[in-house]
Amino acid sequence: MRQRTWVPLLASTLALASCATRGPTPPAPASTGSAPAKSATLSVPDARHVLGRLAFGPRPGDAERLSAEGLAPWLDRQLGKAPPDPELERALEPYRPALATPEDLAERFLGEDWDEDTVARGIDRTLRQRAKSQLAGVAVAEITRHIVSQRQVEEVMVDLWTNHFNVFGQKGLVRLFAGDFVERAIRPHALGRFEDLLLATARHPAMLLYLDNARSRKESAPVEGKKRRGLNENYARELLELHTLGVDGGYEQSDVREAARVLTGWSVERPREGGLGFRFRPGAHDSGEKHVLGERFADDGEAEGKKLITLLARHPSTARHVAKKLCVRFVADEPPATCIEQAARTFRESDGDIARVIRSIVLGPTLLSADVRDKKLKSPLELVVSSARALGATPDGSLALARVLGRLGEPLLLESVPTGYPEEQAEWTSSSGMLSRMGFATELGAGRVPGLSLDLARALPDAREKLVPRAQALLLGERARPETLEVVRRELSRVEGDDERRAVVVALLVGSPEFQRQ
Repeated sequence: MRQRTWVPLLASTLALASCATRGPTPPAPASTGSAPAKSATLSVPDARHVLGRLAFGPRPGDAERLSAEGLAPWLDRQLGKAPPDPELERALEPYRPALATPEDLAERFLGEDWDEDTVARGIDRTLRQRAKSQLAGVAVAEITRHIVSQRQVEEVMVDLWTNHFNVFGQKGLVRLFAGDFVERAIRPHALGRFEDLLLATARHPAMLLYLDNARSRKESAPVEGKKRRGLNENYARELLELHTLGVDGGYEQSDVREAARVLTGWSVERPREGGLGFRFRPGAHDSGEKHVLGERFADDGEAEGKKLITLLARHPSTARHVAKKLCVRFVADEPPATCIEQAARTFRESDGDIARVIRSIVLGPTLLSADVRDKKLKSPLELVVSSARALGATPDGSLALARVLGRLGEPLLLESVPTGYPEEQAEWTSSSGMLSRMGFATELGAGRVPGLSLDLARALPDAREKLVPRAQALLLGERARPETLEVVRRELSRVEGDDERRAVVVALLVGSPEFQRQ
C-alpha cells in the first residue's frame, strides 16, 4: 500500500480506538443471558461472547458451532480429557528446542563443567543472549498454543495462572527454568486442584530462585568476618498476599515471618548433586516451633512446608481470592458479588477443584448478562491471539511474535514484579499503549506482523461487495456499530486495489472499540 494512504487511515483508526476508553459502551445484542447459561439455547452473539471470555476469541465458524452444540456440552469437552491435537503438535515443532528440560538447557548454554556459584556471581553476555532467544522460543510456543489449540479454556487458564504465579525469566538462573515452570508446574494443573497447582509452583526452582527462597535458611548468630545469611521472607510474603489469601486475607506480618521459617530449607538441587530440581536441605531448616494463622508447626522438616501449602490452599480467604480472580477474568473487572460468592462456595465445597469453579461461573447467571458485555479491554496478548484466530493466521516458525508482544507491552515471562501482568483495563489504556495497538492493527492489515503467517486474500477472497460483511462476520459479528462501518466505508472509497481494500478493512476493524473490547 502506498504510504500516503496510511495517514488518514491511522488517524481514523485512532479516533475509533479512543472510544475504547471513553464514551458509552455499545448496547449488547439480544441475548438468552437473562437466564442461567445452562439453558438449552445459545445464540450466535452469546456464543461469540463466551468465546471472547473462555477462549482467545473465535476462529471462523466457531461461534456457529458452539451455538449449535450448546454451552454445557462444549464446556464438558473443554474441561474433559484432552484428545490428540495433530495440528497443534505440528505448529509447535519449531519451538521444541526452547521447551527442553533445565538440565539440557544448562548443558547447551553453559557446557558440562559449569559451576553455579560462578554463574550466580554474574550471568555473562553470552548466556544472556542465548537465554533471551530461548525465552522468546518459550513465549512463541505459548502464543502458538493459544492460537491453535482446541483446548481454549485450558489455554486461558494457563495464561491466568502464569500471571498469578509470576516468575521473571531474566533473573539469574531463572532463565533456565522459566519455560519449564509453565510447561511442568502450571500447565498440568491449570484445570486441576488448586492445592496441587500451589504445591507444584512452590517447589519449582523458577519460583524458589525468583523469590529467593532457595537462599532462605534458619537464622543464626553472626560470625565475625563472614557475611550473615539467614531468613528471606520474599516468597512467604507473596505466597500469602498474592498466591493464596489476598492482601485483605486476614494475615499479619508475623504470619509472613513464621511462614518463611516454615519454608526454610526448600531449595534447589545443584548439578553436582545430580540434577536441577527441588531439594529440601535439612541443615537450612528452622526446626523451632512456628505458628501461622493460629496453626502450630512442630519440628517436621519438609512436611511442615507441605502442611502450610494445604492450610493456605483450603483457607476461606484463598477461596474468595481465587474466586474473584476467576470472576474478573471471565465476567468483569468489577464482578458482581453473587459471582464471587458462588465461585468461592464451589471452591470450598470441591476442595479447590478449578474445573468445577469455572463451571459454576460459566453456568451461572452472570456470564451472559447484558451488564458485562463489551466491558473488558483485551490485553495485548488477547489482542494478538484473537486477531490471528479470527483471520486464520498462524505463527511462522520464527521468534518474531515475542518481539511483537514486547512492543505492545506484554512480553511473556518478562514481567519483573510478582503480581504479573494485570487483568484490569486501566493498566492497558495509556496513550502509548493505545498507539501501539493501532500500529499493530495497521501492520496486520498490511499483512506485515512479524512472526505471523497471514493470507488475507484467503480469509477475505472477495475484496469488493462482500468484503465488509465478511470481515465484519470474522472480526466483530453482530457487534459492529454504525459509526464504525461508516468510517470503514469512507476509507474504502479512497482506495482501489484489492490488497489495499483488505488492508483498510482489517486495520479499521481490528482497531475498532468493538474488537478491542470483549
